[in-house]
Amino acid sequence: MSRRQEREPQTFQGPPMKDPRAEFLALARLPGANRRALFRRFGISHTTGYRWLRESQAQDATSDHSSLKAQHTVRDLLWQRVGYDPTPAQLAAHDSQARIRLVAGGERAGKSRSAAMELFGRLLEGRLYWLVGPDYSLCRPEFDYILDACRRIDAVASVRYPANNRCELITRTGARIVARSAREPERLAGEAPDGVLGCEAAQLPRSVFLRLRGRVAERRGWLWLSGTFEGSRGWYANKFRAWQLAERTDARAFSIPSWENRAIYPGGREDPEIEDLEAMFPPDLFMERFGGVPCPPSTLVFREFDPRVHVSAGARPSGSPVELAIDPGYAGAYAVLAIEQRGPHVAVIDEVYLRRTAAGDVIAACRQRPWWPRVRGGVIDIAGRQHHAAPSQIEIWASLAHVRLRSHRVFLRDGIDRLRTFLSDPASGSPRLAIAPNCRWLIQEFGRYRYHDDSGLKSVSEDPIDRDNHAAVTFTKHPANH
Repeated sequence: MSRRQEREPQTFQGPPMKDPRAEFLALARLPGANRRALFRRFGISHTTGYRWLRESQAQDATSDHSSLKAQHTVRDLLWQRVGYDPTPAQLAAHDSQARIRLVAGGERAGKSRSAAMELFGRLLEGRLYWLVGPDYSLCRPEFDYILDACRRIDAVASVRYPANNRCELITRTGARIVARSAREPERLAGEAPDGVLGCEAAQLPRSVFLRLRGRVAERRGWLWLSGTFEGSRGWYANKFRAWQLAERTDARAFSIPSWENRAIYPGGREDPEIEDLEAMFPPDLFMERFGGVPCPPSTLVFREFDPRVHVSAGARPSGSPVELAIDPGYAGAYAVLAIEQRGPHVAVIDEVYLRRTAAGDVIAACRQRPWWPRVRGGVIDIAGRQHHAAPSQIEIWASLAHVRLRSHRVFLRDGIDRLRTFLSDPASGSPRLAIAPNCRWLIQEFGRYRYHDDSGLKSVSEDPIDRDNHAAVTFTKHPANH
């Protein structure tokens, strides 16, 4: 081999594609592509190759997504070579532009293969990729899929595959894929990966998730968190609920049900085996284990809340009069919800949520919101009447904001029961509450506000735990006082 050939990076080999021009353009437009080597590989002259590139660039001149289209073209070509044909649910996760994607799968849903194919389809974009699991063995399924795919296109330069230790694969283009274990957190440092697969991520501690998020920050890398729900509790289930909001662009959550795997369940959702499982399991546990959707924990106060149902862009300001629901939050956050009453329905159009802040500063923040001129009044927790050797919160709002606040005693459980009828109307089962996507604190608290766990022998209070509830408790005052 000549010295010139040694210097040239090798490209993946494999069976010829149906459209060599499309493959050439996809590879030639990647950052750092060796176009001279590509000319030789595809058997075209320099003149022809550059003419194809100019024509392709002219076609993309009116498009803002030409780089993304080129990446997807490379990805699709690689997938085609190894016979990966994603299901609609898998493709929705693959096509998302969110840098952080949580992909929850039912049992045997094919989540390990889809995670591996996400990394395999992006091999030409970076130089270093991590597979991180609770231990090394739980990284093996994804690593094996990637190794098999690379072998099928003759892309393996070297591989290290010890029995009970870290696996490492180096491709012929110089990309490194390294398995890491959460049991060795000191190894989750030093280098900055271009992408990370979180394998069985529901079993990873939250601290490891945060560490991985920090590691991909330097290179603006991506993070794919694949797993199966473990009791619908913990950070993984909470992030799944929070990241389902359609308006989020940085992080998104997806479900891949078991019945998407047609190799195991040819009949899909109506497969006899799936129907037998559904008849045997409780509905919520069936959806958690096989539908890839967490069931609300039994201790959750507002079990009816579903961000896919109650969080809607339709809750944005409509120009109607606005009422405020206020929790002074002396010991924590000061929460203000802006609410529009729309017939029998309620829309929370905005929130102001500040910590360790006096009423004057909260009022100033509210005055900056576009809905402020339409405020007609509101309700406040009974604590708003208290003076503490100073004007009460009701008096402060009347003096500084010229807003009249109502305050009547509403027992906590009565307010909770009343609010639950807005989450799901007892007569129709339909929601009467819509929340704007920007109300992130209210949305988080609906998913975190809980009762004490009474599964043990110890006697516990029947009231919810007094935390993660500033905005949620604020809202219980509004329907009960309206």
